Amino acid sequence: MTVLSATRPPPLHDLLGASFVFNARTLCLAWDRAFAGFGLANGALAMLRAHWQGGPVLQMRPGGGVQIVPGEAPPPPPAIFALHKGALLALAGERTGGFITGGADGAVMRLLDGEASTLETRPRRPIVAVAAGRGGRRAFAAGRSVTRLGPEAGRTVLSAAVTSLAYDPSGLHLAIGYEGGVSLEACSVRHAPRHEVAGAITQLAWDASGTRLAAAGPLAGVVVYDRRTAAWQPVQALRGAPEVVQFTARGDLVIGGAGFVQALRGDVLASLGEALTAPLACHPRLDVIAVSTTTGEILLRHLDVADAMPLREAGAAPRLLDFAPDGEALAFAAADGEAGIADLPGLLFREGAAP
Repeated sequence: MTVLSATRPPPLHDLLGASFVFNARTLCLAWDRAFAGFGLANGALAMLRAHWQGGPVLQMRPGGGVQIVPGEAPPPPPAIFALHKGALLALAGERTGGFITGGADGAVMRLLDGEASTLETRPRRPIVAVAAGRGGRRAFAAGRSVTRLGPEAGRTVLSAAVTSLAYDPSGLHLAIGYEGGVSLEACSVRHAPRHEVAGAITQLAWDASGTRLAAAGPLAGVVVYDRRTAAWQPVQALRGAPEVVQFTARGDLVIGGAGFVQALRGDVLASLGEALTAPLACHPRLDVIAVSTTTGEILLRHLDVADAMPLREAGAAPRLLDFAPDGEALAFAAADGEAGIADLPGLLFREGAAP
């Protein structure tokens, strides 16, 4: 048994995880319930299971603390589905199960329980972004247009190429990022439905209440829209070009880029420490983040506490991080082709057992 103590423990990925090395680069990452999906440059979708029968188990230790009982069975190999001719460029998990994918071949596909179906095709038009909402709402972008499927089906045409899509937490309202701005027209926003910026909006993030939207891009910086004031507010004093923006469970905005991670809490923007870098991910329920370091480590930590629990040891730079919808697993993809998961049972985050 491995005991987790206050001293620096082995990386959680070594104790509660699994990883594989793919011969194609991972371009996108999303979750379908307990399955992590990795969109590959060869057009395939690789799926890893977060939990498996006979895997390692975390349990309470007599006398206090927690301990890991080693697994009796190895992790199952990834399930790989060849979906697109050309790269799989965009990926989203559906709330009711399944993945929506977009490819360089112009196809929009759905994969559910191992069965693939084509939703739409745009010949010779790469699908650069997809999003999944509620009640069969789906959206995809090709060139300057965004097509919405399901209820409120329709098309929005922007003034420049679309670069990102994101439904709000209700799954009803769609934000659109494009070269030169953000559109909230599909969110039924009447006042200032578009906001212009310099450069492309490559990242969109809603807070848990759906009240605020953060939009970011390497040239555009970060701007935040607040439904209560119907105003856009730029974030000042960033330490570099933003690559990732996410809201924590309590509503703080975390911003990461090459060599920096900062948190905006109210009107105060502060660094979370040196040697931290994008990518990062915020736990969906707890005030915990997963963050990369400049040496390739992945750390788990509370926003208020500098001490961290190692999730992955130093190595090839992480490129993508994402928590499972229930927060009980984390998936990552690295620059050398490694893609992995780490099981993060709720017991790990009990007081005194987590970072």
